[in-house]
Amino acid sequence: MKRILTGLLITAALTACSVDPQAAADRRQSLIQHIFPAPADQRGLHLVFPIESFGYYSSMQIIFFPNEVSEGAVSKRVARYCSQHTGKTQAFTKRPAEATMANLADGSQRPATSIWYTCRPPKS
Repeated sequence: MKRILTGLLITAALTACSVDPQAAADRRQSLIQHIFPAPADQRGLHLVFPIESFGYYSSMQIIFFPNEVSEGAVSKRVARYCSQHTGKTQAFTKRPAEATMANLADGSQRPATSIWYTCRPPKS
């Protein structure tokens, strides 16, 4: 009886940990809309993962589709976001861009680019 109960608990725990791909896509879209409310600024973005510091999202990872938007265009969008908080239309690359694969809600994958930005100048 103890083994059956343990087995059921493990199964329940694993089921609870599974991620609904559509729910994950909806959360990603919500974050993108929060940081970039203008629909034109949302085009080509797969993920915006902001990190709060100094009272605003001063750093963020962005995963975008390079066949839909250029890295330069993404940098300009981040710079405009940063200007609202720092007064300077400037964003800094925290980690260089790297190729990755984006997991879509339908289970497929697409080539994408991941890059980290910060609104704060790097320490010298």
